[in-house]
Amino acid sequence: MRKLKPAIPLIGALVLGFMALVPLQTAAQEAWSLQRCLDHAFEHNIQIQLGELGETSAAIGTQTAKGAFLPNLDGNLSHGYNFGRTIDPFTNQFVESSAIRSNSFGLSTGMVLFNGFQNHLNLRRAKLAQESAAAQREIAENNVVLTIAGAFLNVLFQEEFERVAEYNRQATARQVDRMRSMVAAGAAAEFDLYDVEAQLAADEANIVSTKNALGLAKLNLVQLLQLPASEADGFELIRPSDEDLQRTDLPSSPAAAVAYALGSFPEIRQAELQVEDAFIGLDIAKANRYPRLFASYNIGTGYSGASRSIDGAPSTEEFVLAVVVDDSTSYDLIAQQEVYNFITTPFDDQLSQNFNQSVFFSMNIPIFNNFSVKSSIEQAEVSALSAQYQLEQTKQTLTTSIESAWADARAASEQAVAQEAALVAAERAFLNTEKRYEAGASTAIDYADARTLFDNARVNALRAKYDLAFKSRILDFYMGKAMTFR
Repeated sequence: MRKLKPAIPLIGALVLGFMALVPLQTAAQEAWSLQRCLDHAFEHNIQIQLGELGETSAAIGTQTAKGAFLPNLDGNLSHGYNFGRTIDPFTNQFVESSAIRSNSFGLSTGMVLFNGFQNHLNLRRAKLAQESAAAQREIAENNVVLTIAGAFLNVLFQEEFERVAEYNRQATARQVDRMRSMVAAGAAAEFDLYDVEAQLAADEANIVSTKNALGLAKLNLVQLLQLPASEADGFELIRPSDEDLQRTDLPSSPAAAVAYALGSFPEIRQAELQVEDAFIGLDIAKANRYPRLFASYNIGTGYSGASRSIDGAPSTEEFVLAVVVDDSTSYDLIAQQEVYNFITTPFDDQLSQNFNQSVFFSMNIPIFNNFSVKSSIEQAEVSALSAQYQLEQTKQTLTTSIESAWADARAASEQAVAQEAALVAAERAFLNTEKRYEAGASTAIDYADARTLFDNARVNALRAKYDLAFKSRILDFYMGKAMTFR
């Protein structure tokens, strides 16, 4: 059986309902036990699925917080053309060309060396968010349990009501047959037959009413289980035995249940996590007063179509140089010069020649920020105080609910004893009136009144029996005991 963790005060008489319905007997394959209903709901309920997604989201948040401790790494590259007069990005010289191609390639990394320990605080906060999401999922699961249990319980009650209505119709039908025989034999007046026939019609109408109520109760449960509405008509439940419903060993005080619930319930745990989260938020706000230290490292290289290099060995060329001494004297000199052949520097060569690196450290020191840091700290202090109040409110609400549940269980125990005694008396009175009616010593009205009292006593006793069984299990629920009627 799935172990269900306690939920907060919604529990009311319903929770017991849900536990009370765990059966001992083996049912037909098509019948649904409470546990089967709960298992199905846990797999298909949207609120639980949303709770699971919340846990997944919180886990991703923790991963992000851990990543903040690591340096980042970015790559960059470019490819482009410059037209006309421009500056070569690698020689910083003016060049003119119809189209100069350029490329650049680089890697850069950086990391926070110190930021007032905000990364550590954010990681703690992310882990708290994971725990809070888990608590929220537990709350959703328990709320689903209560809802399903209430619907399951309602179906059981309606089935009991239908059986009582059918029993009454059969009893009245026997009286109608008897009265018809008496009228035919002249032993009774015809108007006496009219009275019991009217009662039979009322009983049949009551059966229709109880069947409709049962159908609606089943439809509600089927819809909560997210099954097709068409399955409601043939939807059958496994009922617990009377022995399973009995419960007399109520605790003498709610103290044990209160102590367990305050230490274990997901609502309390979530409220405590919110308090811790609020104080971490206060520390984060205060961390904005500290300076921040960053480090970065870059490497890069590139290519430019304007870059030139010598191609091979130079060649020697001779030329005549005219030397003028004065107006009447001049002569020619034979000179030589080396001629170089320039080509665009190859791509691979430029990548190695243009390789560069840089390391930078920077610090940001907050001096004045328009009171934003001061305001954020004050707001965080208010949030922390609010979370503490909310925790106390949650504890008070839970304590009140447990004390009320204990009082309800004690009252239900006394009520069950009283209703059982009332049922015995009503049944005795009805049987006596029935005998007198069959002997002609009382009227049909007397018979109807006695049966109405008997019917009410049966319904009240039945309700009291279930009420005691369910409410007593609420205390088990608060104390962390297994919810079972075995």
